Amino acid sequence: MSPARRRVLVICKGNHCRSPIAALVIAERSGGTLDVRSAGTRNWHVGKPAHPLMIQAAAGFGYDLSKHRGVLLDRELLDWADDLLTVDEETAEAVQALVGPEHPVRLLGSGIADPWGGELEDFSRAVLEIQDATRLFYAT
Repeated sequence: MSPARRRVLVICKGNHCRSPIAALVIAERSGGTLDVRSAGTRNWHVGKPAHPLMIQAAAGFGYDLSKHRGVLLDRELLDWADDLLTVDEETAEAVQALVGPEHPVRLLGSGIADPWGGELEDFSRAVLEIQDATRLFYAT
């Protein structure tokens, strides 16, 4: 029997821009050795696709976000995860308050700037930042 794959949950505010692409990058980098999901702390985009500019920016780097639908962070997802990874300090603090000190919450890099409200180049920059930051955590 093969060992269970490590479960990684990537969290941002809306699960609309940063966490969906970060989860996809980590999953692809792991070569299938990790089970990766994403969620948001706010219910703004539950059931909705990723931001159109993030879908476009991701495609420019060879990533397909077309199947993503927003998910709200809940206790079941928190309990499911072995690793909790956030994309900004504010989200890290909010998640840490939910799980307590016994479950460490890690920040992706030094935090990923939120491209929300920006242009395609801002979304592309976020993808680049995520690619760079994920090398530190889950490079194959």
